[in-house]
Amino acid sequence: MKKSLLFFAAIFYFTTINAQILTIDKTDTSAYTNKTLVKGNLSLGIEGDKQQKLLLDGTNAFDLQLQHYKELLILAASYRFTYNGGQDFLNTGYVHLRWRHDYKNTWQPETFVQYQWNNSRGMLHRLTTGVNARYNHWNKKNQEFSFASGVMYENEIWNYTAVDSALKPAIQRNQIKSLLKSNSYVRWEGKTSDNSNVSLVVFYQMPFNNLFGQYRLASNIRFDVNFSRHFDFGFSFSSMYDSKPVVPILKFYYNFSNNLVYKF
Repeated sequence: MKKSLLFFAAIFYFTTINAQILTIDKTDTSAYTNKTLVKGNLSLGIEGDKQQKLLLDGTNAFDLQLQHYKELLILAASYRFTYNGGQDFLNTGYVHLRWRHDYKNTWQPETFVQYQWNNSRGMLHRLTTGVNARYNHWNKKNQEFSFASGVMYENEIWNYTAVDSALKPAIQRNQIKSLLKSNSYVRWEGKTSDNSNVSLVVFYQMPFNNLFGQYRLASNIRFDVNFSRHFDFGFSFSSMYDSKPVVPILKFYYNFSNNLVYKF
């Protein structure tokens, strides 16, 4: 395993996903067991180019699922950076923790907390925490449909880094917003062949104090191909539309990635 990780760290580079709002776990249709099970993915990568200054670009991502009988704990984290000498062009990432009780039932509760940042867009910090009621439906263990709805609290701090110069105020103070929001998502995942998988997630959020004047709509589609016991190749596309950003930046944001993932 150590040799595999060293090889993976030496050759691997990919672009991560940061547009999605919350991390969603993978399908699991096996029976409950008293044995504690641990599954995870690890992605490490860095590139360096030296011209007048040293350009560094790297992405690190990790997710871990801990299963014990009827409890499922999910931890996910990602960090992406681009530095040109002492200048920071990109610094983005998140840490996400989710707990699901009776996670193989049709109806189940789930709670989550997530910390996120994206300096290139001016988001210094976004903290979200909430609880959902989740519905799961399986079709022959090859497809899963999920729907969840609940309440979340969100606290954000933004600056004017990504705002057009014509829209920047004379005095630029960090903008802070705290809201109680409804939080809903729909998820579908299914196998396209014995070694390939597709998943689609759509999120919808809106504050209770402005139900129709402010909302956030986000989506993520992912296609994965398993070509060995420990390695997957995947393509992902994420997008987000925020009807009323905290600062006047573009309302629509998207990114896409090709990635290689080590599974353990």
